[in-house]
Amino acid sequence: MRTNIYYWKCDNDIPIKEKLIYNKKYSVAPIEKLVKEIFYYHFGKKPDRIKPADNMGNHYVYFVSLDNQQYVFRSDDGKLDDDYLEVEEIVMQFAKGAGIPVPEVLITDTTREKFSVNYQISKRVKGQNMAKFFNEGKLQKDKISQQLGMLVAKLHSIKTKGFGFFNTVRLKETGKLIGLDKSNKQYFYKKLVDHIEFLIKVEFLNRKEASEIMNLIEKYDKHLEIKQGVLVHKDITFWNLVGTEDKINAIVDWDDVISGDPVDDIAIMRCFYKDDVFLPFLEGYRQVKSLPSDFHIRLNLYVIRNMIWKAVFRIYMGYMKMDSENKRLNMDKTKTLWQFTRDQLFNAVKDLRNS
Repeated sequence: MRTNIYYWKCDNDIPIKEKLIYNKKYSVAPIEKLVKEIFYYHFGKKPDRIKPADNMGNHYVYFVSLDNQQYVFRSDDGKLDDDYLEVEEIVMQFAKGAGIPVPEVLITDTTREKFSVNYQISKRVKGQNMAKFFNEGKLQKDKISQQLGMLVAKLHSIKTKGFGFFNTVRLKETGKLIGLDKSNKQYFYKKLVDHIEFLIKVEFLNRKEASEIMNLIEKYDKHLEIKQGVLVHKDITFWNLVGTEDKINAIVDWDDVISGDPVDDIAIMRCFYKDDVFLPFLEGYRQVKSLPSDFHIRLNLYVIRNMIWKAVFRIYMGYMKMDSENKRLNMDKTKTLWQFTRDQLFNAVKDLRNS
């Protein structure tokens, strides 16, 4: 279980040197042969075509064609016994019930009895990764941002128990989604000191900056004391949407979903996007769900917390030095990803300081 984890990609036990393989996994550690075996086991036929998605991160993702049907295969690398794909399937069922478009999952197997990886097969959603349209300037930003805001607000109507990552043992025993942490504040502080110490070590932060950040968080952390958790996707961005220039066909990649504060999801959007995306997103959100009275304080707290783990991950994965990741993650192309990451963090620090 993800007991001592704030963000899986940062905090799991795989050594950093091995995590770096994820940046080039399709060329140095492809698993097409295993994908063929898995499809033959379930469908009685080998795929007609297997194409890697070339995604970053810890999951392998392949687009698979079989008998004129299109599928998406997702799996881990088998190095850790992480069964969170089961959570993803259940969460997507809840999301669909709330009117949120999601992929249709056909098979989830986390037993590793027959094959060496945990994997999931779903029907492929029509459309493209919507970050492509955004990057090409073709996305109807106002329309899509409002759509997304409304969908995220619907997601936040789904109440959960506990906070943080979900307990997969309890899920298997009871079929219920129960967070591993007793409070939202407990989850928020998890690994925070470790993350900040890492950023000091690599000179992303100095001691004075780190001290101010911790003091500000402690000053306002009473705003983290919420009574009710909801489903929080935790990675709401255009590259986790599939659709067209003007319509969202599915929200994908639920690997980081938690029970938490709805403002945390909104903060993820603020970590990346400027007002031309963020304000229409909020407009759409408000059409479905009102914002809390202390919204701006909570927003800045979560932007700070998310930018801290993002800085950690971007640094040790080498993203700061990769042109492809600078183009994907950096919404201010006049800056380096390092500077953009610092700016996003300290913009929130400044706003919280002035609260």
